[in-house]
Amino acid sequence: MEGFLNLAWLLPIPPFLAFVAIILFLNRNKTVSALTAIGSVLVSFVLGWPIAFAVFTTPHFGEHPLYGELFTIPTGTTDLMVGYQVDPANALMIFMVTFLLVMIFVYSSGYMTFPSHLNKEDYPQAYAQNKDPRYSRFMAYISLFATGMLGLVVSNSLLTFFVFWEIMGLCSYLLIGFWFEKESAKKAAFKAFITTRIGDAIMFAGMMLLWMWSIDNTLVFEQILAPANLEHLAEMMIHVPVFNFTTPAVGLIAVLIFFGTIGKSAQFPLHVWLPDAMEGPTPVSAMIHAATMVSAGVFLVVRMFPLFFVAGEAAPASMQFVAGIGAFTALFASLIAVAQWDIKRVLAYSTIAQLGYMVAALGTGAYVAGFFHLITHAFFKGLLFLGSGSVIHGVEHGFHHAHAHGGDHGHDEHGHDEHGHGSSIVHRRDGDLDLNDPQDMRNM
Repeated sequence: MEGFLNLAWLLPIPPFLAFVAIILFLNRNKTVSALTAIGSVLVSFVLGWPIAFAVFTTPHFGEHPLYGELFTIPTGTTDLMVGYQVDPANALMIFMVTFLLVMIFVYSSGYMTFPSHLNKEDYPQAYAQNKDPRYSRFMAYISLFATGMLGLVVSNSLLTFFVFWEIMGLCSYLLIGFWFEKESAKKAAFKAFITTRIGDAIMFAGMMLLWMWSIDNTLVFEQILAPANLEHLAEMMIHVPVFNFTTPAVGLIAVLIFFGTIGKSAQFPLHVWLPDAMEGPTPVSAMIHAATMVSAGVFLVVRMFPLFFVAGEAAPASMQFVAGIGAFTALFASLIAVAQWDIKRVLAYSTIAQLGYMVAALGTGAYVAGFFHLITHAFFKGLLFLGSGSVIHGVEHGFHHAHAHGGDHGHDEHGHDEHGHGSSIVHRRDGDLDLNDPQDMRNM
């Protein structure tokens, strides 16, 4: 069985090869691009599920995780080891991520029809095929997104984890702003990129302190989460002159690394990017909210939980901070969602609130409860977003059917996820209600 588990490092390879193939060779053929992307995640799924079930069915596997080394890079005084690991935590993530990616990719292949904000005269071939003009590029981007998440899940060190983490940050920027003809999409992509970079910069500072203060000057999970290293960090006292207080090193590191989760999982105060991320196509929303982006933030705390647990013992304020941020985010995002009419923004604030529950659970030490909710939330939120895309399609089809007598595409002033079929629609308003907005629940 161990020989089979050693194939875990292959999981991110198929979608990455699909990304390269589509960008360099297949981009002119939309159908082949879609089949290549779907086939790549299907390979990862076929490889990933047996690995996951092998871990699930092995008693006490968590006591003896599998660590593998691929290669080392000399870095002066130490060597950077690049490898992979398999344990119950990432086996459960492999189970969830690979399945959801297959479903979302299949959905995407049929969803990306010709968008209504483009003029059919500018893209006659794409209009005739009823496909987005940049359909192949979209399939390439989501393949790279899948690469980032799968690579992050199987990483054996915080440094390679961070590399794949940043790949996902880049993909979120490219996909949220995919329809860059719309000003709202460009602004949303920029906001998402800058907001998450703030959290990532603070997280990187925590990583550097962890590397500097660890016994072996390393970021490999097996070594930084070893009891001896955690005890060393708990006993090391650090004076912070800016705030004039002294704290155990493990508490400071935990808080700094947690800012990566605050940015990626849209916790207060870096939550502002996620509702605007709805400017991207609906399959992108499903990927961000279910299979990739926001799940990665919570998974960071899960992966580093031994460090957070020791931080809670040595410096209780650090875990109180984590739990407080999660609890407050859950409450205030739920209240904001009540006042939303846009169906995708309701789901976005719902995601922020659910992530707050997970973070609050992990902050109080409820590791199993927080991780359980991460997995269940991924499935039901993926279904909700894919269902909302179907609803938006249906509502807009009704608008076009009611006004269907030729002309150019109606332009969506709000940057919403519309797909047109060539009907011209007169823009109508009733007070603050846009009667042609397919995402406004008052029109449904």
